[in-house]
Amino acid sequence: MTEVPGMDELKKNIKAYDAIKEELERDHFGRIAVFHDGNLVSIYNDRDDAYDIACEKYGLGNFSLRQIGESPGSFGGVAMYLDFVSIRA
Repeated sequence: MTEVPGMDELKKNIKAYDAIKEELERDHFGRIAVFHDGNLVSIYNDRDDAYDIACEKYGLGNFSLRQIGESPGSFGGVAMYLDFVSIRA
């Protein structure tokens, strides 16, 4: 199977979210979390701001956005692919 670009980044970021999910949902529910290289790097109130700043800072494909408290699909289209093929780390 061909590796999807950004898959390793996404898997690390999903794992990082899951590790601190309870704290994030308690303290920041509904806000936008930015993950890079398996770490939470910032939290925003606005998805567009989070996306624009993360693109500038990390480059497209090198970060993940997650609306805190939402399903993994909000990590982007590849997250749906991850769920479909059951390769979540």
